[in-house]
Amino acid sequence: MIVGVLACLTASFTLGSVFAPIKKFPSSDGFMVQFFMSLGGFLTSLAIHALLDFPPIYPLAMLGGALWCIANAFAFLIMNRLGLAVPILIWSTVSCLTGWATSRYGLFGVPKGVPSSVILNYFGVVVLVIGSSFFLFIKTKVYKPKNSEKLASGGEIPSEKSMATQTSEENDIVQHPHHVSPVIRIVCFLAAIFSGLFYGSMCTPVTFIQNRQDLFPGAPTQGLPYLFSFFLGIMPTSTLVLAVYSGVKKNSPSLPPYLVLPSLLAGLLFAIGMGGFFIGNEKLSQTISYPICSFAPGLVVSAWSVLYFKEITGKRNMILLAIAYAFTLVGVIMVTISKDL
Repeated sequence: MIVGVLACLTASFTLGSVFAPIKKFPSSDGFMVQFFMSLGGFLTSLAIHALLDFPPIYPLAMLGGALWCIANAFAFLIMNRLGLAVPILIWSTVSCLTGWATSRYGLFGVPKGVPSSVILNYFGVVVLVIGSSFFLFIKTKVYKPKNSEKLASGGEIPSEKSMATQTSEENDIVQHPHHVSPVIRIVCFLAAIFSGLFYGSMCTPVTFIQNRQDLFPGAPTQGLPYLFSFFLGIMPTSTLVLAVYSGVKKNSPSLPPYLVLPSLLAGLLFAIGMGGFFIGNEKLSQTISYPICSFAPGLVVSAWSVLYFKEITGKRNMILLAIAYAFTLVGVIMVTISKDL
């Protein structure tokens, strides 16, 4: 129990911090960033795979990685328009609901998990939906380093030392109010919901394998042996996305060189987070681990956004964010405890 909770907390912190290294630097359109992020996660999972003495690879678990990659392809485009916290909080909520519905109704061959208190379970879902609706009314600013325009026009690439100095001095940070049309804003919200559906389904193939020993005899019940298979699905999907993107860009993809190492670091954090997620699913029931690992990263993200990137400011926005936190946290608690009450 303690190991499972610690694994979920570790996953929540690392998953909530995935985009922080990338957000420090002037943004690109994200597709090349995703490729290097996938590569960083793949290399990390390969090291873990070796430490586990190279367990078998399960092709079905690769599907979960492909689902994550498709959802993540939209992430940077959305965050460049809505900021860091709001879209991640939206798709975290949708992801939580998707994982809940998959387990509650036994979708996709996953064993049905009927809670002891069905009424409390449904009320928890309603509270989650109400809480997520408050995110729509939060106005954000998009964090941009002061020299982003210079870099975009081919200026000097910042050194690690200069970037560290930049992020520590308030005068070196410029925050531009990010104005988007209502239509684009709605499209971004819909894309965030779509991403949440895929994020909420990415662990389903692994859960299916673990619970169908008749189809997968000898499959491990532990979650960590599936981590490499998960990332083995990410890499070809990410490569395909990059190939399509490069074709659209006429073989001139955009990747500022200063984003390579932050993207690899983001992949490292993501792999550690997914490892914790899988261990949490192993040690705790999915009813407990999924709400924690879906919602708690949103708390970490919004903390980055408020305390470091200053994307959410103003009394009105803080009140709305606090209300959204309260509703969503209560909803997660209700869904979680409904299993045993």
